[in-house]
Amino acid sequence: MGGEDRLLKRALGGEEGAFEELVRMYQTPIYYLTLRFVGDEQAAADLAQTTFLKAFQGLPGFRQGASFKTWLYRIAINLCKNYLRDHKSKDIDSCDEIDLPSSSDPLRELIEHEQQRLLLRAWRKLPEKQRITLTLKVQEGMKYKEIAEVLGCSIGTVKANFHHALITLKETLQEDSNEVS
Repeated sequence: MGGEDRLLKRALGGEEGAFEELVRMYQTPIYYLTLRFVGDEQAAADLAQTTFLKAFQGLPGFRQGASFKTWLYRIAINLCKNYLRDHKSKDIDSCDEIDLPSSSDPLRELIEHEQQRLLLRAWRKLPEKQRITLTLKVQEGMKYKEIAEVLGCSIGTVKANFHHALITLKETLQEDSNEVS
């Protein structure tokens, strides 16, 4: 039995210290996951905290044998979806977000910044399920099976969402680069 499983068993037995260990184990990944989705540090911190609160409250109903990690990610993603539905996302094309170059190669830094901005814009245009799948696969490094558990769908659906997300990103980035040319 792995460390997470032992902690989970102890937490399910009512040991608060064990749940606190699980929080420490996942607080950084959950925070960065929520930050990628909502784009606001304070909102991401609040959503991460709410994720752990909901997990703690729902712990008695947690299905043993299931993955705590995927359950936690599902809670976080659902909270992010609700947040984005309730709060219109800020305009990502704002000039306020452009930082002045700070390196010895300012042209390269500006080009990299523009590429990141275009990628973020294309990512935000993806349909929700594709965006979530792409984030969990690329940024979180999850396997297709884990993503399927988080999203409550089949592995085939996850693979299809990932494939379509890559195609859509490529097309959107090509369109954006053609507009710039």
